[in-house]
Amino acid sequence: MQPSPVSLLSDGPAVRLLDIAVAAQESGGRLSLDEEIQRYIRLVRNDWAANWNCSVHASAGVLEFAADSVERAGGLDPFPPRFREVAARAAGDMEPADYLRTLAELVRILDRQGAPEYSELPMGGQEFLQTFPYLFGLDAILMDEGDRPFPEIVRSMLTNEHPYCHERAAAYSAEAQRALCLFPGPDALGPRLSWADRDRLRELIDTVNDHMQREHS
Repeated sequence: MQPSPVSLLSDGPAVRLLDIAVAAQESGGRLSLDEEIQRYIRLVRNDWAANWNCSVHASAGVLEFAADSVERAGGLDPFPPRFREVAARAAGDMEPADYLRTLAELVRILDRQGAPEYSELPMGGQEFLQTFPYLFGLDAILMDEGDRPFPEIVRSMLTNEHPYCHERAAAYSAEAQRALCLFPGPDALGPRLSWADRDRLRELIDTVNDHMQREHS
């Protein structure tokens, strides 16, 4: 009895990698598929939970399983809608099963090469959003409330969550510190988030620490 691929292909690495392939193909040359997969590899490798849950090698295996499943089924019709959509768009004129195997092999080749440094391949796209989701979300808040002093905005967000602010506070502080370590220059994340230079990230950390010490120690 063959295992059902429906749950495995409803979401997860096969859909993520096909999304990457579609984005590269439909970017008009702005994105390179190899580089976008390298960013995916770097993202997974640098997150212990992601790597523990589904390594890049396992992701390539899911693509191969998907290819075998599509070939056995004679096409994409029996599969979840999101998978059908991105697989068809990514494959184009190729047979979907052949494309999935080709994509799996490309992932394996790039994984064996190792993840490039940020100086070689700048962080971008989903890699940035998945690495700094709270700082990215803070950017939207600042656009609405940017006329107020920055520490006041941060304190207000934490106060609104208090006393259940631990997770948000830890996430802000951890992402800011990670940004300072990964991008130690004065601009820090400024090229991607206009407010997030080195001084402002330090101010964010100090404001979070002050709240936690005053309200939770």
